Amino acid sequence: MKTVDLHNHTTFSYDGMNTCEEIIENAIKNSISVIGITDHQFSINNIDEYINKINQCKEKYKNKITVKCGIEIGLRPKPDNFVSFNKKGLDYCIFECLDSDNDITMDLFEFLEWTRLFNMPKGLAHTDIFKLSDKYHVNMIKLMKQYDIFWEINTSGNYNYYYDFITSFNKQQLIKKSGLKLSIGSDTHYIRDLNISKIRSVHTLISGLGNPIIFL
Repeated sequence: MKTVDLHNHTTFSYDGMNTCEEIIENAIKNSISVIGITDHQFSINNIDEYINKINQCKEKYKNKITVKCGIEIGLRPKPDNFVSFNKKGLDYCIFECLDSDNDITMDLFEFLEWTRLFNMPKGLAHTDIFKLSDKYHVNMIKLMKQYDIFWEINTSGNYNYYYDFITSFNKQQLIKKSGLKLSIGSDTHYIRDLNISKIRSVHTLISGLGNPIIFL
């Protein structure tokens, strides 16, 4: 079974401890098939330099692993310079923390319309979509399918929705019936924190549900 990890941070992020090469080589060491780099948009000073660096890594490691160039865009609040991050050369983007309980988090309906501006695969990370459904009285699974947004299952352990989902048969069945596209991310900021067993267990869970795992 191929193993995908589409959420990783490098020294392009303010909180990343390792270079792109170190993240990728650690992924190779752990038999990961597809590795995605998703540095924080507010930490990247030069988006073209960022894309070029990851493209260099794609070429360097092409015979060992598939490298994807992504970016993580914060929604607390919406970035003023979001247009500059809708760049040719990015393979995908993930938006984070849409369910935060504060006044500066982007409104759900504004977010959905805003995502139409991004001409690339896009996902929602660090977000409990069931909580959002209750908050806005909507069916988030249906909306995400309508707007072609995948849902990231983040294994870092810092977000309760991960544990809630992997232990809730009912929620798993709702996702299974919907056919919602899913991604898997470790949210690695330091290579020693990568928990490959969690990544593989989530792969097994999603494979059992039959939902598409993106980039496989």
